[in-house]
Amino acid sequence: MIVPLYGCEFDSSPATDVTGQISSITDIDGNNYKTIGIGTQIWMQENLKVTHLNDGSQITLLYDNNGWRQNYNSNNSAYSWYDNDSVNNKSLYGALYNFYSIETGLLCPTGWHVPSQSEWEILVDYLGGKEIAGGKLKDYFGNYWTSPNQCIENNGYFIGLPGGYRHSRDGTYYAKGLLGCWWANRISKEDNSMALQISLENSEVFTTETYVNKNVGASVRCVKDMIISKH
Repeated sequence: MIVPLYGCEFDSSPATDVTGQISSITDIDGNNYKTIGIGTQIWMQENLKVTHLNDGSQITLLYDNNGWRQNYNSNNSAYSWYDNDSVNNKSLYGALYNFYSIETGLLCPTGWHVPSQSEWEILVDYLGGKEIAGGKLKDYFGNYWTSPNQCIENNGYFIGLPGGYRHSRDGTYYAKGLLGCWWANRISKEDNSMALQISLENSEVFTTETYVNKNVGASVRCVKDMIISKH
């Protein structure tokens, strides 16, 4: 399946199964991330924590709720650390980005991109479908999910953490330890922004629909580009 993304073309279903292939990638800030092959895709195994776009532009760090709330009606790329605490949350959970950061097309390292909804669906389908894939996406070995963490499976690939999210209108932080929430990019600028969620309560994967606001702060996982040659 060829997925167009703002004028680029990515093959979201290359023929080769790359499951278990381990490597790493470094972002423009020098942060290093483990990567892992899952099915026919290569994913970062950690949440993004970069503070600059890959062209060197600074992403705005918004600490206080007032600043985040005022950004609601703007088009400014912004990020924050959960509870404004980079010491305890940056390394493990990464940053919470608004969708304006995603729309730049420059958030992930060169050669990587924020996955589209269809690319998330390929991952979920490979892990057995939306009813059970959430249990496989969760981190199994850490103690980061609030107990009792239901339906978790010993799958060491994605290592999904409950980094919570930041509310779009009031800037309040919610659900760390309870919920993992990751942005999906849009196929076209006319589509609504979307996000994928997994919860400690079950093994399901939930996809938020049209009500997702661009000023929500959510985690980001990057997936590797699969460039299609044009003949």
